[in-house]
Amino acid sequence: MDTFFEQIIRIKKTGKTIAAFIGIWLLAFLLCFLAFLFSGIIGSIFIFVIAGIIFGAFRLSGLLNTEYEYIVTNTTLDIDKITNKSTRKRLLSVELPTASRLEKYNPALLTNIDLKKVVFACNKDDASYLLVCEKEGKGAQYLVFAPNEKMQLAIVKSLPKFIANSAFK
Repeated sequence: MDTFFEQIIRIKKTGKTIAAFIGIWLLAFLLCFLAFLFSGIIGSIFIFVIAGIIFGAFRLSGLLNTEYEYIVTNTTLDIDKITNKSTRKRLLSVELPTASRLEKYNPALLTNIDLKKVVFACNKDDASYLLVCEKEGKGAQYLVFAPNEKMQLAIVKSLPKFIANSAFK
């Protein structure tokens, strides 16, 4: 029987995110105002310049809407990053039987590890877990994530027994 579970994690807006959103739109309105002031110089393309500025601001502010999707299919865990509910990028795909560690996340665990090898797929304040998997030719892959109970049960089914007995406690 095939196993399929998915979970979406919405990234909460922080002060930096809100400030970036406001900054993008303030800059867009400033550029529109400047384009209006210099409309005599730029002439008939004035409307296209304004439309381009507003379109660019809309696209840039959309990049601030981020979600992560966890997908368990049989023994594979896939992590996708969804931007503005339209663009999906596969961040990580691991075979769960190759897992070597699964434990509560503590930032001290990653002190001697290159952070480029770590995929953070959750809100920073969520209770999260660290999953370490070995991949042939690539070494260890690290995932920091926050699965719900259904996702935890789906993951535990595919983990090696020495990890599954102590997982998610």
